[in-house]
Amino acid sequence: MDEFSLEKMSDSIHYGKTKEYFKEVLSSYHNGNYRSAVVMLWSVAVCDIVYKLQSLIDLYDDASAKAIIAELSKMQEHDQKSAAWELKLIDDVNDKTHLLDSSEYENLRYLQKQRHLSAHPVLNRERELHSPNKETVRSLLRNTLSDLLTRPPFYTQHILKELLGDIAESREMLNDRAKVKKYVVSRYFDRTTPSVELNIFRSLWKIVFRLDDELCEKNRLINLHVLEVVTARNKSALSNTIKGDVDYYSNVSNSKSSLQYMTFFLSNNPELFEVLSDAARLKVEHCIADDEVGKTIGWFVKENIFKHGDDVEEWIKKDKPVFKSSQFDYLLQLSDSEEWQERFCKIVSTYYGSSSNYDQADSRFQVAIPQYIKLFNKNAIKDLAGKIESNGQCHDRSRARHDYEIIKARIDELFGNEFDYNEYTWFSRKLGLAD
Repeated sequence: MDEFSLEKMSDSIHYGKTKEYFKEVLSSYHNGNYRSAVVMLWSVAVCDIVYKLQSLIDLYDDASAKAIIAELSKMQEHDQKSAAWELKLIDDVNDKTHLLDSSEYENLRYLQKQRHLSAHPVLNRERELHSPNKETVRSLLRNTLSDLLTRPPFYTQHILKELLGDIAESREMLNDRAKVKKYVVSRYFDRTTPSVELNIFRSLWKIVFRLDDELCEKNRLINLHVLEVVTARNKSALSNTIKGDVDYYSNVSNSKSSLQYMTFFLSNNPELFEVLSDAARLKVEHCIADDEVGKTIGWFVKENIFKHGDDVEEWIKKDKPVFKSSQFDYLLQLSDSEEWQERFCKIVSTYYGSSSNYDQADSRFQVAIPQYIKLFNKNAIKDLAGKIESNGQCHDRSRARHDYEIIKARIDELFGNEFDYNEYTWFSRKLGLAD
């Protein structure tokens, strides 16, 4: 990395005070004063860590940061001339926070050793002061910039309480998954490390899928959305994480709500179902067999998603369940393939086509057809017309002619003038297309 690159990189230093101090380091380096550059660089690094800890305290009342600062203050009050607190700071930050990973910690320890050699009258065999070469100093500058100075303060493992309280208070504002993701990534996860996020994943898993107190139930949905964000950011690590503590992750609640949420979560992360214990999988399979939410989204225990589509359609015909719009939305998003889209359209057609009276047909049409009509292809629209044709509760109801205008519009879009309405006598009469 050349001098220009170091200058450019220093523009990204997080704190203004640190940036000003670093200018002195670069000045010494450019002038060939390598011992001075190393000594000052260590001081800048120590100050920057203190600033980051103080930011975590001021903004988020971080418990780990508070404990480290309190301990260092005691050491300084006890012996103001000692520099032992500087190494204690680095060690504590490494042990108790996630501001540094192991390689970054070792780089700072190496910087401290170079600082010690440069700042003290350490003579070599020729009775000359130690003098680091240009390449060593440039490497120290590069590592300290990339490892520490240009990075924002990362949260420690104690942010969970702050995070949970914050999203609970903001629940009404964060009323969909996209808003939750944007909020928690910007406010929290842009300043976390993978190890912290895995700790958060572990805690949220318990809160969403195991605990059943009033507060957990009240915030279960938004906590699930946060869990989904953490999951998406750490997808590759989660199977091994669960395998490493399978008893913990398999200890899930028997409550209806918790199992519904877990089944929904696993429908989007089916690879995690396989690493749970047999007992946990049995609970989920029971939810899929007996619960309406489970029956809707529990595709991942089936042979394939199309077998699940067959099961849902058979359930609709046999048990006459009442679907909410959200259930159909979840069913649709199980796969983005064209084949599943067509299968989904046939499922909603079956739901409407199975109506057993006029009022039910009115309500089922509104839930199942208008918002999905653009998804219907030629095969699916013929299937819908056929199911309308075969059920008088659908084609004889008074609102049918008005409702079917959107179906006619989609038919025209797909077929032009080539659709044979003669095959669908009752349907075409309701549209005013037949005598």
